[in-house]
Order: sequence, then structure tokens, then C-alpha cells
Amino acid sequence: MFRRAVWRLQPVWNSRYHSTQTQNTQPLSSISPHELEKFTRISAEWWDPNGSFKYLHTMNRPRVQFIRQTLLDMHKSPKGSVLANLRGIDVGCGGGLATESLARLGISMVGIDAAKENIMMARMHQQQDPMLASKIEYRNETAESRLGDTQQKNEFDVVVSLEVIEHVRDPFLFVKSLVDLAKPGGMVVLSTMNKSAVSWIVDIVVPEYIMQSVALGTHDYSKFIPPEELMQMLQACGAQTLDIQGLILNPLSNQCFLVSQDCCGPLLPNIGVQANYILAARKKKD
Repeated sequence: MFRRAVWRLQPVWNSRYHSTQTQNTQPLSSISPHELEKFTRISAEWWDPNGSFKYLHTMNRPRVQFIRQTLLDMHKSPKGSVLANLRGIDVGCGGGLATESLARLGISMVGIDAAKENIMMARMHQQQDPMLASKIEYRNETAESRLGDTQQKNEFDVVVSLEVIEHVRDPFLFVKSLVDLAKPGGMVVLSTMNKSAVSWIVDIVVPEYIMQSVALGTHDYSKFIPPEELMQMLQACGAQTLDIQGLILNPLSNQCFLVSQDCCGPLLPNIGVQANYILAARKKKD
């Protein structure tokens, strides 16, 4: 059974997330040129577990665990073999960390990224495992450019975008593109940072200033997104949140694990998702 997301904060609906308000005002791309250039500079480090993407390596296992279990729950199957019938896309795939892991679960994956250097690194690493040759297709494109051809809509059983939305210039357009890529009844998964005092300390102060394990300026607190806001965006785009869990990262032990949003009980509601979180939503069926 799904662990339904029960958000105890009173949601504040913002009209800018109503799809009819954005039809004629959306930019052609949600990509931020500044963010694109920033990640292009460090693209060679994608598969270095101690490099600039160290914490993405650490977070990869619990993120994939969440995706696998939610897919099995959604398809009402305890067996992983059901995943072999699915087609997925990793939007903003970087060097392919999550793309490869999902392909090893049996999902036929497409990995896309706006930075051609990231795609080059992903393809190079893919060649190290012959099994992945037929399971992953990498393309240098964005979600919006893929949707430029209307035949590319409703294409995937699962659409994944992990630690990407906090780097785009138009989060709503980005979310809408992700939902458009999913088939009716398909799943959309995002992970990102909450906008809270905890996330500011955990995701900026500690890694960038104290431990200096992440380059200064990697994250912009103003772009962090509260879970309730992201769920509102998804709902406005026609997707209902299924589950949300926190990702607790311990930079000292270099470990990461999933926790429920209310892991500390009613006295500290939503404490589990005050820093990093991952959520899954299901696109409405026609």
C-alpha cells in the first residue's frame, strides 16, 4: 500500500501554478544558462565518488530504493520483474548515476541533459558495462526540446528528475514538462531541497563552508522549494502526489537513508522532510 503523503501544513494555493495562467507566458526553456555553465565545468567528476558529486553518489542508493518500491506498489506487484516492461527517462541525468541504477533494475532508460559534456561522460561510463548498451539511450536535450515534437508527449511509464529542479529558472514549466513526458497513469519522481533553516544548514553551510566538500555557490537557497509548493505544482499539472520521504544525509559518515516525513511523531510534524526530500506523483489517466 502507498504511504500517502499527508501534509499537515496548511497549503497556500498560488494562482501562478494554475495551468491556464501560463499558456501564453512560458519561456521556451526552463534551463538556466548560469547553472548549465556551472555544471559543465565539473562534468569530468561525475563518476568520482570523492569529487564534487560525492553526496549524489551517497544519495543514489536510497533514491533508487524509493523509486523501485513506489513503482512496485503502484503496479501492485511484489516482484521486480514487472519493471522490465517499463520505459523511463532521467531528466537532467548528469553523468548517469541514477540512469544506470534504474537500468540495472530492468527499466529501459533514456537519459537527457542540457550539457553535452555530461552526456559524453555518461556515454563513456556506459561503455564499461555491455549490459547497459541496450538498456540506456543518452541524448543531449532538454525536457522542453523533447516535447517540441508533440508525438513525444505521454511517452514514459516513469519520469525521474533528481536534484535538478533547484537549478532551473522556471520550476513550474519544468514540472509541467516532466508531467507531459509521462504516460497517463505514469509516475513522476523528483528529489530536491526544502526551503527551511535546516536545509540551509545541511545543504549549504555544512558542505560548502564547513567541510568544503562542495564548491561554493553550488546551491542557491532562494531556489529551494518547500514540499507543499512542489505538490501544488504537480497537482496543477495533472499529477497527484503518492508518497514523500525525507533523505537524511550524514556528511561525517557519508551515509544517506530514507525517513518518513513524521519520523519523530506528532510533536515535530514534517521534520523528516526539512532538508532533502524525494516524492512520487502519478499522472491522471485520461
